[in-house]
Amino acid sequence: MMSGSDGADRRHQGGQATGHPADSSGSSTVLDTVVFVLLVGAAVGVLATADTGVHGERTSVAEETADVLSTSTTGVAYSQSYIVVHNGLLGSPDRRRVSVRRKAGGTHAELLAAATVATPTVARTTLMTDGGALEATVRPVVRRTLPTAAANVQVRTVWRPYEGSPPGGSFVVGDSPPRDADISVATTTVPSGFPNVTAEAVEGARSSGYHGVAMAIAEGVIRGLFPPAQTRTALYSEGPEIVATAARYQRLSERLGVETAPLVERRDVRAANERLAGALADRVAGELRRTFDSPRAAARAVRIDCVRLVVRTWSQ
Repeated sequence: MMSGSDGADRRHQGGQATGHPADSSGSSTVLDTVVFVLLVGAAVGVLATADTGVHGERTSVAEETADVLSTSTTGVAYSQSYIVVHNGLLGSPDRRRVSVRRKAGGTHAELLAAATVATPTVARTTLMTDGGALEATVRPVVRRTLPTAAANVQVRTVWRPYEGSPPGGSFVVGDSPPRDADISVATTTVPSGFPNVTAEAVEGARSSGYHGVAMAIAEGVIRGLFPPAQTRTALYSEGPEIVATAARYQRLSERLGVETAPLVERRDVRAANERLAGALADRVAGELRRTFDSPRAAARAVRIDCVRLVVRTWSQ
């Protein structure tokens, strides 16, 4: 989602892709691999711990688990299908469908963050979905790293576009503790892959009030979902890359109630993204007005670039 850093590119590699007509399948697409790569960043935040009981050993297990998730690496692969109907960009009015095989590698925490924002929700609108494919793939991989022989362990991640908002994405590995359990907790933050737009939000609050903050959030989210350079490259490609990109634009445009097909057909990524961001900002602005006493307070709460990871441990 951010412009591809060298670190991210080293961690994530995608396979080749071939295009097929409706009801057939191919392997991977360049754009989908890029989008997945950019879901996660290059660094993990500072670890914080809290022991709600008296057992330092369990606190140590929680800390060590968070550290392992943040430093150990792995790879995953999963499939995703895309369908585009009546899109002139494809040179045919017919329905087109491709099946994508994605491959990615990174730390377990990065994969957890990617799964958390795979179905991002902003202003009560679910923007994208992969049908749960990434979540289903990541969960068993992470579960195998948990020290369940030493303690009961649960890992929970949450993404909120701003403090005080409903979760925009969440993911859980492991069972929840009993209500009377003596719990130890370790927390850390992981880059979500969306850009840091704090400065833009502060400037937006000064110049345009709540709507300025909402535009900063919306533009950051859309830029993360459709990175301009990579998206433009995909739109000029052939086969499944172009189908997947058109499908994602079509899906989000329908959810936001705007028309971007003519812009996408012209490969005008900037204009298409602006139209999506404007529609999303209108929804976000209303939420901000209901949540915060002032635009300045709203701007200070913007957090689209972070996923919070919490490890909880307890004994039987």
